[in-house]
Amino acid sequence: MSDSTNSMSRPNCSARTAYALAAGAAAAAALNASGAIVYSGVQDIAVAQFSSLNLNIDGDASGDLLLKNYVFGGGNYQGASVNFFPGKLMSFNANGLSYASALNAGVTVSSSSVGPSFFGSMAYGGANPNAQFNNASNKYLGLSFASGANTYYGWVRVSLSNATGSFMVHDWAYENSGGSIQTGAVPAPGALGILAAGASGLGLLRGRKRSK
Repeated sequence: MSDSTNSMSRPNCSARTAYALAAGAAAAAALNASGAIVYSGVQDIAVAQFSSLNLNIDGDASGDLLLKNYVFGGGNYQGASVNFFPGKLMSFNANGLSYASALNAGVTVSSSSVGPSFFGSMAYGGANPNAQFNNASNKYLGLSFASGANTYYGWVRVSLSNATGSFMVHDWAYENSGGSIQTGAVPAPGALGILAAGASGLGLLRGRKRSK
């Protein structure tokens, strides 16, 4: 799978996430001219254990955020890394380790709030005791990411259980003017019709995939 789609290491997941990208990219193209929040629509992509998701937030030729659901000697591990400089996660350091911040809705993601690191542990049991995603439901990652010469600010909503190794990516958004964004913010109601059309197309594609 090329880097131009949201890809996982398992083929059956790759097809599903490619369809998700198609719906998100259609909405992004329609909204890009206005300088606005670009929203993926609800996707609910499961990241299987022993695999990762290279999430393409803005629908260009490369993935922006690598979400990991691995299994190490210390148990289940979930983590996140922004792929390209100068992108950063909203994160914190504790005892020499970098952690991704688990955010609630309404937190501002901007140049002053991202960092200090481009990566962070989300959950790793007792090995990373300060991790904030050990049992997270509808929590947000805040990040900046590079897109050509631009830097954008965005969020990704996730739920995960470190104990069971489950990891779900619900949806994501970014502000395409380069301005700040609040976690959970979506386009104004007038733009949501575009997203609904994209979502219905995504559902049709998924149905065709299942029928083969």
